[in-house]
Amino acid sequence: MALRWTRKRLAMVGGAALVVIAALAVAAFALTGSADIVVYNGRSQYGDEQAFKAFEEQTGLKIELRGGTAPELFERLRREGAETPADLLVTTDLANLWRAKEAGLLEPVTTPALQRQVPERLHDPDGAWWGLSTRIRTPMRSTERVGPDEVTSYEDLGDPKFRGRLCLRTSNNEYNQSFVADQIAKHGEAATEEMLRSWMANQPRILGSDVDVLEAINAGRCDVGLTNHYYLGRELKENPQFAVAPAWPDQDGAGAHANLSGVGLVKGAEHRANAIRLMEFLTAREAQEAIVENSEFAVNPEVPPAAHIRDWAGVKTDPIDVERAGQNLSAAVALMQRVGWE
Repeated sequence: MALRWTRKRLAMVGGAALVVIAALAVAAFALTGSADIVVYNGRSQYGDEQAFKAFEEQTGLKIELRGGTAPELFERLRREGAETPADLLVTTDLANLWRAKEAGLLEPVTTPALQRQVPERLHDPDGAWWGLSTRIRTPMRSTERVGPDEVTSYEDLGDPKFRGRLCLRTSNNEYNQSFVADQIAKHGEAATEEMLRSWMANQPRILGSDVDVLEAINAGRCDVGLTNHYYLGRELKENPQFAVAPAWPDQDGAGAHANLSGVGLVKGAEHRANAIRLMEFLTAREAQEAIVENSEFAVNPEVPPAAHIRDWAGVKTDPIDVERAGQNLSAAVALMQRVGWE
């Protein structure tokens, strides 16, 4: 009887195992087979859900968004290789799209719609990536303690009068790293090091985010700082009395450093046609209008800035030199460490 009971129990256990295996198979299919487009989305924290929802509603296609930072998504794609489920890579920093292109992870694509909607200077010459929005990394100043003519360049953040009055985000931030890499590409490592050492000589308060920098300036803990413009745009949308203003640099010269968020088609994408359709949608007017509500600038020239920052429309910008900045990323990180930027 003990033997019969054991066999019966084994049969039950075996049956249960089959059920579990079947359930896992169904779950795996649901994760990989239910979406019409899989997007590795570095803009997952930027309020773009409405643009993706509008695409789903208009096309009947289902999008699966998988979030992460730009470096995380690059590493995930590189690790997965040909087995990746991703169809599109969306990042907040073009240096990482350049790295993805160099690693052979992206497939060039060009269509009349993309060419019409994205100016030449805002997409890769080979079509490996296309801009989605422009974001300016600019000095910020207190409107109560710093005059509008006191900061007119990035170098001014190193003016000794701002000793103990400067706030910066951590050096491990991708926006800061790309900014420094672009400075090296355009002005050389020696000039960039001189500028950063002058910043460090002002004993900056190092904070964890751009929002922290802006809030510190508004609260009087700092007087000047460096952030992306749209973080201030968000603050001003919520509180027009927020006592911080952008100090647009180099308006008589090259202009303010502008990075891009962008999108690239993943090499070997399973849903290639759908993915390209989404790329075209994201750069078209409707989706661009949703994106600029986040206070970023559209790449589509037909779409103006959001109403609360419409006055910023005429800022002269100096777009990131994607290829040369990408090549200088490692040098930028090493330089930031060498000058003591925490």
